[in-house]
Amino acid sequence: MPSYTYELPEQSILLSNIRQNLLKVGPEWDEMAAFMREGHVEYAPIRNNPMRSGYKFVYQEAKLNLTLYFPEKIFNHMLEILNPEKIQILKAVVESSIPKRSGYLINEFKIRGIMEAEV
Repeated sequence: MPSYTYELPEQSILLSNIRQNLLKVGPEWDEMAAFMREGHVEYAPIRNNPMRSGYKFVYQEAKLNLTLYFPEKIFNHMLEILNPEKIQILKAVVESSIPKRSGYLINEFKIRGIMEAEV
């Protein structure tokens, strides 16, 4: 029976892992990999309640809602590059960048832009 830590990597580590994995996918992903340095990650775990009273504890894979945020300029450029097929590839790369031992599977994957205030 597998056991899970339910721990997620720090944002910088996850973004670095995503970047490295994108570089392995192929040269067409080099530009997208470079964008990961500017990103921000938001995790929203959806946990099953494993510690319910009267039930035996069972390790289960939990779902994770993950959002990647990028500055507006980069986000707009990503919109030009990404099509539905490439978004699925990116989601798979992100999911493979999260350690299996963590016990999380991506449920909802979003990419959003951050409005930059002009000074």
